[in-house]
Amino acid sequence: ASRFTGKTPDLDMPAAKKWGNKWVTRMVNFITGKQFTDVSCGFRAYSRETALRLTLFGQFTYTQETLIDAVFKDIEITEVPLTVRGQREHGQSRVASNLWRYAAKSASIMLRTARDWRPFYFFGVPGAILALLGAGAGAFLLVHYILTGHTAPYRSLVTVSGIALIIGFLLLFISMLADMQQRNRLVLEKILYLTRKDAYGRGHE
Repeated sequence: ASRFTGKTPDLDMPAAKKWGNKWVTRMVNFITGKQFTDVSCGFRAYSRETALRLTLFGQFTYTQETLIDAVFKDIEITEVPLTVRGQREHGQSRVASNLWRYAAKSASIMLRTARDWRPFYFFGVPGAILALLGAGAGAFLLVHYILTGHTAPYRSLVTVSGIALIIGFLLLFISMLADMQQRNRLVLEKILYLTRKDAYGRGHE
């Protein structure tokens, strides 16, 4: 359900929470390539098949992780408008009472989920950028040395270029290893799904 779409009125929500919801939604949309309007609302309905296929690891909140996991498993997701009160009337949220803690925990869960499902992009893209920057700095320094016969005043680029190349290629290597492990994950996910289906099949309901 979405609190920020359809005919739902503009919520009388604290500015900090409204800002936080907006940026968490943008982060999830960036990771998944979707256009969700509310990724923090926990009021949801799941089909039996979806419940069997989801695999969650976060122990703090499930809201963003379920969406990312479902998108990467090609599970259809539909947002429906939900009218709610912007201000909490009773009690205090045990999850979002501290906004900074909630933001840090949620970001950690989202990044780990993205890392597990898109390891090549998670490690490979930063690695490629660093490697290209290192190679560019090295090429510039080499041309300067050929033309002038010395590296001054760019001598520090030797260290910068070397470090960028080493870290860049290391990240690229890690991305390839992680991408290979992704195949094993898909097999294990399938086994887990079949095990759940057998354990919680129609005959056990």
